[in-house]
Amino acid sequence: MNRNQRFFIFLVLLLVSGLGYCFARRELTTTDSFAIANIFKKQNIAPVLVVGSGPAGLMAATYGSRGGKDTFLIEGNKPGGLLMDTTEVANWPGETMIQGPQIIEKLRAQAVHQKVTIISDQVERIDTASWPYAVHLENGDTIHALTIVIATGASPRKLGVSGEEQYWGGGVTSCAVCDAPFFKNEEVVVVGGGDSAVEEAIQLSPFAKKITILVRKGQMRAAQSMQDRLKEYPKISVLYNVEIKKIVGDLENVTGVELYNNRTQKSELFATSGVFLAVGHIPNSGFVKGAIATDEEGYIAVRDNRRATSTPGIFAAGDIADRIYRQAGTSAGSGIEAGLDAVQFLDDHGYSNQIAAQVQSTLYNPGASQSQAELLELKSMEELQQLISDHPDKRIVVDFWTETCSSCKQMLPSFRQAATEFADDMVFVSIDADEASDVADSYSIMKVPTLIVLKNGEIEDKHTGFLSSQQLSEYLQTVLPEA
Repeated sequence: MNRNQRFFIFLVLLLVSGLGYCFARRELTTTDSFAIANIFKKQNIAPVLVVGSGPAGLMAATYGSRGGKDTFLIEGNKPGGLLMDTTEVANWPGETMIQGPQIIEKLRAQAVHQKVTIISDQVERIDTASWPYAVHLENGDTIHALTIVIATGASPRKLGVSGEEQYWGGGVTSCAVCDAPFFKNEEVVVVGGGDSAVEEAIQLSPFAKKITILVRKGQMRAAQSMQDRLKEYPKISVLYNVEIKKIVGDLENVTGVELYNNRTQKSELFATSGVFLAVGHIPNSGFVKGAIATDEEGYIAVRDNRRATSTPGIFAAGDIADRIYRQAGTSAGSGIEAGLDAVQFLDDHGYSNQIAAQVQSTLYNPGASQSQAELLELKSMEELQQLISDHPDKRIVVDFWTETCSSCKQMLPSFRQAATEFADDMVFVSIDADEASDVADSYSIMKVPTLIVLKNGEIEDKHTGFLSSQQLSEYLQTVLPEA
């Protein structure tokens, strides 16, 4: 072997050893970033933090806790998810027929039985710059999560046409199970051609006089079994090859829609009192942008045939990561997988029972609810008028809700908190819009939740839709009289 050959071999060995050092250093850095010692520097620890409370979230939490890890679940602004807006479910495992809210009730009870801590709040953002990850809640708290399961599902898609926003809550809605009672003996339309459109129409049938399903194409994409069910409902008809171009009304409520027939290329005004949207969903992933990878539509990408996302220790389950199956059963199954993956991640990184015992004092504790004012529950217009007479110098804030509205139930703690915060300036009233229909009719309430602010019995301001605690406080600040 000559000198040049020996020198070449020396260079190769040097290069290989250098690469080995770099890879070893990289592995050391990666390992150090998830060193268990990091958690002893933090407060408000959550070994498993689940974001979302539909089937995926509840099952992930149940399995996280069953895996021996302290598990916390953030309910979000729609506890129970889309199943809370579903009546009959015929394909839930082990049930020939069951109501959507019943499924959630059972899964939630199971999670509570497994000692999952359920938190009524919403995540604003997740900071993944260092581990444990900082999860910022709307109430101002920061939780340091060792693992996170994202199971926030999807929200109904809107049409994006003129009049949609103007009449949202005045006839335009996406929740028949919530708002159908407001359309007794009215003619309404359902927009969409899938299973959810059929479901919406069926939910409306006990109330509306006539329901027309508007389908953009020449046929529905709903399962044949769902289409067959429509034959049992003479009130329901289907109109094909039509699109809504505009929603019109009387400045307060919907009176009709402008329909465009894509076969005849003609438009016509179609009279209706309600527009129920069932045109798909958008994944609720905005709060994780920058923290984990999503595709162009916002769905979270999972990999390696697991529920793992692009960020180690963060997993995704349910509709937020599923553009294909989108079933309650598959969501629950993916939640189980995500819960098991989170437990495995903790085990792989040395989070033992001994470590868990050491951090017990630093676990996140939502704390006892602060004392909140009692709400006045009124059942008639006569009672409300008497209240207005008794408080001539105060504004009356009325929260309209119904028993079937999941968003209403989620908003109730915030409304109680607001009643405490603004007790000196306002009187807060809770009214079941179904039970006190005379009040709802008097103030043209066609969707829940809806807030109205009364001054001397007249509406000074009105807001339709869910408000978080912070949003509600900010809203009420805007209607307070100037000092």
